[in-house]
Amino acid sequence: MRNRILQFALVLLITGSIIWALHYFGYLWYVLTVSGIVVPLVVIMIIFIENRTAESTIAWFLVLVFLPIIGVVIWAMFGRNPRRRRRSRRSHEERQLFRQAVRPIRSLAVTDLSPDHLKLANTIRNFGGGGVDVHTSSQVLTNGGETFPAILEAIRSAENHVHIQYYIYRTDELSTAIRDALIERAKSGVEVRFMYDGLGSYGLNESFLRPLKEAGGKVVAFDPISSPLFIFTANFRNHRKIVVVDGKVGFTGGLNVGNEYDGKDPKFGFWRDTHLRLEGRAVKELQATFIDDWLYGQIEKDDTWETFANETNLPLYFPAHDVETDGAVQIVTSGPTSKDPAIRNALIAAIITAQRSIWIATPYLVPDNETLTLLRLAARAGLDVRILTPGKGDSFTSYYATRSYFGPLLKDGVKIYTYNRHFMHAKIVLVDGKIGVVGTANMDIRSFVLNYELMAFLYDTESAKELERDFIDDFEVSIQLSSQDYVKRSFRFRIFESLSRLISPLL
Repeated sequence: MRNRILQFALVLLITGSIIWALHYFGYLWYVLTVSGIVVPLVVIMIIFIENRTAESTIAWFLVLVFLPIIGVVIWAMFGRNPRRRRRSRRSHEERQLFRQAVRPIRSLAVTDLSPDHLKLANTIRNFGGGGVDVHTSSQVLTNGGETFPAILEAIRSAENHVHIQYYIYRTDELSTAIRDALIERAKSGVEVRFMYDGLGSYGLNESFLRPLKEAGGKVVAFDPISSPLFIFTANFRNHRKIVVVDGKVGFTGGLNVGNEYDGKDPKFGFWRDTHLRLEGRAVKELQATFIDDWLYGQIEKDDTWETFANETNLPLYFPAHDVETDGAVQIVTSGPTSKDPAIRNALIAAIITAQRSIWIATPYLVPDNETLTLLRLAARAGLDVRILTPGKGDSFTSYYATRSYFGPLLKDGVKIYTYNRHFMHAKIVLVDGKIGVVGTANMDIRSFVLNYELMAFLYDTESAKELERDFIDDFEVSIQLSSQDYVKRSFRFRIFESLSRLISPLL
């Protein structure tokens, strides 16, 4: 941490010195004027050459024309093409060696599924998803009231290691309870690795983390904002939520850690969300994802790929733990360095297979053209297509950008529901009541392309039926929006929607 602060201070000192020198010799305004014209033009050319979508290119063009200086700064932090991302603090070869070492023990495709579901699972695997596994139990955890007690129970039962990773981790009552459980396990000799996103959890401070470190826990910030290299990674955030205990039990889903996620924040009140508890072979996919991110994120380089994958430790981190259960589970991950947007492609593949219904819950609906078109076509074909969104947003731009997509969807017969019990943050897809998807990705361009995300696909499991029951309960406390109601919205709302829709490719 101290080295990163010194590096950042050095960058500020050098930048300030250059500005002072330009001002002293009378060239400051001349340089600023020329830069304000030339640099935005160069950025526009870069965006044009990258062959982005037409919507994204136009949005960036407008920002850079009307706000040239600010636009360049925003582009440098949030608009760079993922292919230009600095790939790793550790050598790329290190992570490759780890992936090769664990490949033989990860989930493989199986035949114990219906032909349609097996075809979908293999298609998703060809897109970059993991293997589908029939030896994993899944349990839907509805809201923080079910999620956090289950996570605390698993942590307190850990015997070998606890791996925990979140996008947002607060420093409040709930966060402290989980941290203290980790401290207790670390003092008992259990390995604890704690990772948080450097931007999403920017409020985490050394005083909060110090007790965990002193107890023997290892802490890593994924692309910390205290590094001067933050400008190159700010747009590519690790949005995953993963907990792995002893390589046997794992958790993932929509819930971060903080009082608001447990419904204790007066601003949001009741918080509707969905998490997932997994036990069995598919937990190896969560484990491998965590370790891959850990090898990327750590700066001190205490752990190498051999720490997790040598002959002695491999059975500890990836134990044989098969659970006989119904249905199957498949883990899909994607991120800005992925060859293809695997989660987006997997969701499209699942939507295409629908024969009866497509139910979607998402707090942010900013789909690409292909996803939007498929949902509209499915509704026109007579399928029961429903989308559940928040009735109350947590972001002005995302809220109105989401609502800007309601018009064409309603016109083609998609049923839009707005959740009427404060905020809805769950990320769920249910196809025909048999294929359930739970995870961290929203139905938006950012989750599809720019964030590190993870989704669990559930085939013919009891959990899929639980998701259907939760959906029905949610619809009952939601307001179904009609085309007539949407048309009657105020002119002010239309302006907000249009402006938010314009910049939605940048979100």
